[in-house]
Amino acid sequence: MASKTSPLIAAGMAVLCVGAGIWAIPRAVDARQLAAGATSTYSAPAAQAPASLSPQGTTDSQELTTALDQLMNGFTGGTVSASVINPTNGETLYEHNADRASTPASNLKILTDYTVLRTFDSSDRFSTDAVYDGTNLTLVAGGDTLLSTGKSDSTAVVGHAGLETLAQQTLDSLKQQDAHGTITVDRDTSIFTGPSANPAWDPADKASGFVGDVYPMALYSHSVPQDGQPTEHRYDNAAAATQQAFVDSLNKLSDGTLTFKMGNENQAADDAQKLASIESATAAEQSASMMQRSDNFLAETLARNAAIKAGKQGTIEDAIAHVKQSLQDGGISTDKLTMVDLCGLSPDNKVTNQTLTSIIKTMVTGDPTFSQGLPGLPVAGGTGTLAQRFDDANEAGGQGYVHAKTGTLNNVISLTGYAITPQDEVLVFSIIANDVKDTNAAKNLLDSSATTIAGRA
Repeated sequence: MASKTSPLIAAGMAVLCVGAGIWAIPRAVDARQLAAGATSTYSAPAAQAPASLSPQGTTDSQELTTALDQLMNGFTGGTVSASVINPTNGETLYEHNADRASTPASNLKILTDYTVLRTFDSSDRFSTDAVYDGTNLTLVAGGDTLLSTGKSDSTAVVGHAGLETLAQQTLDSLKQQDAHGTITVDRDTSIFTGPSANPAWDPADKASGFVGDVYPMALYSHSVPQDGQPTEHRYDNAAAATQQAFVDSLNKLSDGTLTFKMGNENQAADDAQKLASIESATAAEQSASMMQRSDNFLAETLARNAAIKAGKQGTIEDAIAHVKQSLQDGGISTDKLTMVDLCGLSPDNKVTNQTLTSIIKTMVTGDPTFSQGLPGLPVAGGTGTLAQRFDDANEAGGQGYVHAKTGTLNNVISLTGYAITPQDEVLVFSIIANDVKDTNAAKNLLDSSATTIAGRA
């Protein structure tokens, strides 16, 4: 199966595409590069989720306003909106255009994460099955796109379910039925319907590997792996690549009485017998991985899975509708919300800081359903897409004390999460910069603002 390779950095793509016209420059800046090879530089004791919340606010709202206004008003490289709240008593400590509908970039994944946590039970997993109708074997997709080619690893999120384990179970079952000869292996991805790729995405973003065709089963989050982890290298058809890997495992493990060959995309017969099944990490664990990596493909997959769980179709439209309904059912405002995808890649997505802070508030105030989302927030200077952020002198104090989801497009920088003050007060915040002229300057603004919110500037 052929693969596509995206550039490691957006700047490199910009140079390569000069002769191709401006449309060819990917809109997205791949946040995964920020975590590549990074090592933790923080040692703060607050590097984990908050153990408790302070019911009485200790942060002086006027002092915070003065400090943040100085930063916000001094920024001339774009438009900024921000909100800071005390999640325990609901007090608004700071607002700056907080009701403005802004392009959130990957901060939109916070809405998808919330929906996953609200829709699935804590023990819910996605299965990948092998079924047999007496003639053909069918690999049936169940929504797990973090499959590995090896054995299932119960300690992992990526590769929790492995095709080698499924293949061995399948062979054992076929031997019990005295099957022999050559068996054709089809694939069934019918749980997802409608377009596999969102028509709202820019062709350059698809060509670069930031997004692409989304399937309900894939290896390593729709990518060709390196050292057992997802990369920016893409198969042309992730579902077919998974099918091929399964066929290869079957032939490798077979004693020679059975051989297997690639079939086609066919829906499994209703009366087909299930021979084997493997299960993913929990939906919440997969969603946390999506947040840490800012994984566009996984966000799109999980949102469709959530729609199916809620009794809807596995389409882009139903997934978006389900996210909006989940927010409304949870009392989260959808005022001025516009969604055209589930990962935040499109600049046509719009959301307010108020909506984003409301979601983070649900995560930090102790509800066990939503507190599962806390491990998905990268830690400043330590993990995920914040591993190499908060590195300047006026930002370093936030290392370990700021936990937040990043968002990056060519002209958008966003940061939403919570900060822990020296008095162990937890403050929820959201900052979005649009129409950004200098990406690094905007990142510095957001990082220094978050450090200020943490009271550690």
